[in-house]
Amino acid sequence: MRKIALLLVFLLVLSGCDLFRLRDPKPPADQAPWNSYPTSWELCVQNLEYCFEDSRNAVKYAGIFTDDFSFRFAPQDVNDFSLPSAWNATQEQDMLLNLFSQNPALAGGKVILTSLDSQPDDIGPSEAKIYRQYELTGFPSVAGSNVFKGNLELHLRKSGAYWYISKWFDYRSFNTPTWGRMKHAYSQ
Repeated sequence: MRKIALLLVFLLVLSGCDLFRLRDPKPPADQAPWNSYPTSWELCVQNLEYCFEDSRNAVKYAGIFTDDFSFRFAPQDVNDFSLPSAWNATQEQDMLLNLFSQNPALAGGKVILTSLDSQPDDIGPSEAKIYRQYELTGFPSVAGSNVFKGNLELHLRKSGAYWYISKWFDYRSFNTPTWGRMKHAYSQ
């Protein structure tokens, strides 16, 4: 009888709390912007931007490159700062994961790519070379600056129905650190 009384008291206490009441579900979090099917070179380049602007895309970063991808650092940076001349897709992926893991509160980084009138794009049916001026803002400071500017040249290749980046050349064109300098700062 004592056990039944304890059970009734226990049930009475439980019924007084909100444990069994229906609650409104939390809305799902917004998904990170991403082009799952980069059927144009523009969508592939947009995914590049998304990888740097939203940390949830960092794990997808290596997927935008070809197997033989190479990033070429600005020649001036190689000479002035003893940077390597190039690296591969694995090193690119590691760099981006390091950037976000070392800066967990990083939010609001922005990648701005602007066409160069003096250097028109060369777009073919299965290969493309695009030339852009870039500005990165809202990223952690390197060499006393959190603004990174320069020019880039991207070589893209279509494989099957999708486009991938095969080569990326970084060029210094301003008196600010380049994208390559920021990348190298997070290579380890």
